[in-house]
Amino acid sequence: MTLDLAASNGIRDNIEGAFTDAGNNKILNVVAFYGANSSGKTNFLRAIGNMRRIIVQSVKLNENDSLPYDPFLLSTVKLHPTKFEATIFNIVDKTTYTYGFEYLPSSITKEWLFMKSPKKSPKKLFIRDGEKMEIDPNNFTEGLNITVKLNKNRLFLSLVGQLGGDISNNIITLFQNKLRVISGIEDSDYSDYTRRLVHENKKYKTLAQDFLRNMGLGFNEFETKKIEFEKIVFPQGFPAELIEQFRGRTIIEVSSIHSVYDENGNIVEQIKLNLDENESAGTNKIFNLTGPILEALQNGLTLVIDELDSQMHPLISWKLVEKFNNQESNPHGAQLLFTTHDTHLLSNRLFRRDQIWFVQKDSKDCSCIYPMMEATDKLGHAPRSDSNYQKNYIQGIYGAIPYFTNETPTESV
Repeated sequence: MTLDLAASNGIRDNIEGAFTDAGNNKILNVVAFYGANSSGKTNFLRAIGNMRRIIVQSVKLNENDSLPYDPFLLSTVKLHPTKFEATIFNIVDKTTYTYGFEYLPSSITKEWLFMKSPKKSPKKLFIRDGEKMEIDPNNFTEGLNITVKLNKNRLFLSLVGQLGGDISNNIITLFQNKLRVISGIEDSDYSDYTRRLVHENKKYKTLAQDFLRNMGLGFNEFETKKIEFEKIVFPQGFPAELIEQFRGRTIIEVSSIHSVYDENGNIVEQIKLNLDENESAGTNKIFNLTGPILEALQNGLTLVIDELDSQMHPLISWKLVEKFNNQESNPHGAQLLFTTHDTHLLSNRLFRRDQIWFVQKDSKDCSCIYPMMEATDKLGHAPRSDSNYQKNYIQGIYGAIPYFTNETPTESV
């Protein structure tokens, strides 16, 4: 499957700030994925995360370590290579890289790297095919005369980067520092990260105060406090081994600040409420994701979130998308890729047509992704910019919805 984040030149949907200029291309800032349950949306995002993990961690593999290989279980063929390829535009030096590899559980079978600099033709830096290696001696000198053994389960890019190669390290750094793949369901995983970020960095605390205030969560401010683990009072019977495991560590406690009113509606005081104990699951989720979201907007990162709308009001999801689809709040070209079931977001006031993608299984239960512009109706007409996206999707015009027994989708007018 191929996901193309380049804005289409063939449409003129009026969503200001929906893309960032990148050389000769315009790159979309937001893409939303829709599809039925079990259509493969989560696995598609996990695949992006898996590619990142292999690139970043390949250098640490021992010779006999296995690669994270996850074959398609609904096929009799189990040992087809997995292939990953990404084309990346580096905003700093205006260079485009195309890097990819294929692998089996214990070995990298193919690997390649191409580079395109402004006003120059593409350069083939290296191609690896099994044990055969073809390296451009003029444009990829860092890959020449490598005397260290390349283990069959390690990427050549990782090895060259470990030995100080500038181009290789640049690409690895882009994957490691510019791409974040997180879960919108297991948001508690990012709670400590966000708490420490806003506690230790005044800039991010100010940004977080403004961000959360703008979300309309019922409080205007929050406070953080560092607590030593030994000073926490645990209930009787709490496992001693867990207490010992965390001895010497600290936690960041967050309190939301609320107004207290008298019987006439006048504010008489401010009180602090423990965020974990007194705020809703949805509020805690928004707080937990605040760190990754603000870092993405501040540093031009690509943020990939599965189930963005889980426990979140549709209007808050809408506001989050607007943050990325706005040049004022997103001046560095951050990208947001997310899966959702929230059809309220399917609006021509929020998305260009090329920002909406669908995930659907084919006749062999393989997941396929496709953009809205390829989802034609029975007459072969592509969606118009003035279409009712939500209505058409629910009625099955775009596909990627659950079809129940003895039922077929109806045609939209």
